[in-house]
Amino acid sequence: MEETRSIPGDDSEAEALAEVAPSPSRVDFFVIQDYKENRRKCTVQPLAGTEGLEILRLGLPVPGEELVEMPPGILLEVGAPELGPGDAEFLDSGRLILLDATWIRLAPLARRLCFETSPALQRRSLPGGFRTAYPRQSKLFEDPSSGLASIEAMFTATVILGAPRRDLLREYRWADDFLELNCELFTRHGWEGD
Repeated sequence: MEETRSIPGDDSEAEALAEVAPSPSRVDFFVIQDYKENRRKCTVQPLAGTEGLEILRLGLPVPGEELVEMPPGILLEVGAPELGPGDAEFLDSGRLILLDATWIRLAPLARRLCFETSPALQRRSLPGGFRTAYPRQSKLFEDPSSGLASIEAMFTATVILGAPRRDLLREYRWADDFLELNCELFTRHGWEGD
């Protein structure tokens, strides 16, 4: 069995749960970032230091390294059951968790995480139909036909959970385009804009 390590700063499970419990009016995030994620192009990095957002950037993989334990909450994951407003109850003792990596790097990043020690972790995906405004252009791999930039996915999840965090888009260059592209879907989820 592989060893696991706790999230940096955790002294005990009880303290960790108390620290990560979001306020009822705000969705908090834990972002696990791949070591190859280009910080210059990253949509989450400009928000480092934002209240309710913790970013854990993993270093270069080392043979035999301990796996990172997943905290309780909701993991956004392609192919999981759809996220809905009722899922907010899973954030009473956790956060919304996002793996921040290019599409091709998601699987290698996930192999560095330990999911077995977190039975309170729920896996959810965003409903289909949302469109990205991020101008993706991989020269090495074909981009998926759908999918959002990390910051777009985070904002969309807050709308679906009934606690929109417009502040997440404040540093996003394509925020207005993203909101315009998805205006109808956001309205269906109860968000009318600012």
